[in-house]
Amino acid sequence: MWLGWILASCVVLGLYDICKKASVRDNAVFPTLLGSTVSGWLAVTAFLFFRGEFAATLSLPSRHIALLLAKSVIVGASWTATYMALRTLPITCAAPIRATGPLWTLLGAIVLFAEVPTLVQAAGMAMVVAGCVLFSLSARHEGIDFRHNRAVWFAFLGTVLGSCSALYDKHLLKGLGIPTMTVLWWFLGGMCVIYAVAAVSSRRKTTFSWRWTIPFVGVLLALSDACYFTAVAVPDARISVLSMIRRSSVLLTFCLGGAVFRETNLRRKAIALAAILAGVSILCLLS
Repeated sequence: MWLGWILASCVVLGLYDICKKASVRDNAVFPTLLGSTVSGWLAVTAFLFFRGEFAATLSLPSRHIALLLAKSVIVGASWTATYMALRTLPITCAAPIRATGPLWTLLGAIVLFAEVPTLVQAAGMAMVVAGCVLFSLSARHEGIDFRHNRAVWFAFLGTVLGSCSALYDKHLLKGLGIPTMTVLWWFLGGMCVIYAVAAVSSRRKTTFSWRWTIPFVGVLLALSDACYFTAVAVPDARISVLSMIRRSSVLLTFCLGGAVFRETNLRRKAIALAAILAGVSILCLLS
């Protein structure tokens, strides 16, 4: 049951990455983040009204609200770092770095939740991680020095923080039993406030241009997260495997991003792409 939800999340997430790159490329980060986050929050609000669940969403205990706002801070920092990276990095380099997230999630899941994968699943994960590493190495042919490039470090920082958020999701959804759409509404709302303050504070330092892809970023992310949270809430779902499959959205990002943004060095990256595809196939067949 959870496999279908996580695959749907994966496809939508790939489209989200394309819109995100188009929105933030050579553009001000915080106004772009604010516009996309507000659009996603409004989409979730409309859905809750349509389902008649908005009143229940507002009636959470104050302790739960505080925990959800803490998630806003974690995700807000992750997205800020990621957008900083996407402003200058090719998407076919930035997306594979983000795809290493399952490695950090797996380590956290082993430590916090005692989730030890089977040998075959571990082999599938290793193949995906190896493919992501090959992606990173191929960036050298584009003159990107991973040790001294600030955008690369921002990409890794955003990835690690995203993995922390994935582990936190399991506590919110399974440990506390907070409904999926309630989690989305509160943490997106908290991020709207954070980004509004940041956008106002930086308005004199950056130049912002509106792009039609900005609202699509928020809507696609809300849809992807809704599918992802639904999968996480399934009792037998393993967070390490879910995160790994979700990050396979790098396949769609690579194919569309390379074509839309006319990026280079695709042949070398295709080898890494094949490794990721093989690893994800193993995970899907055994899950």
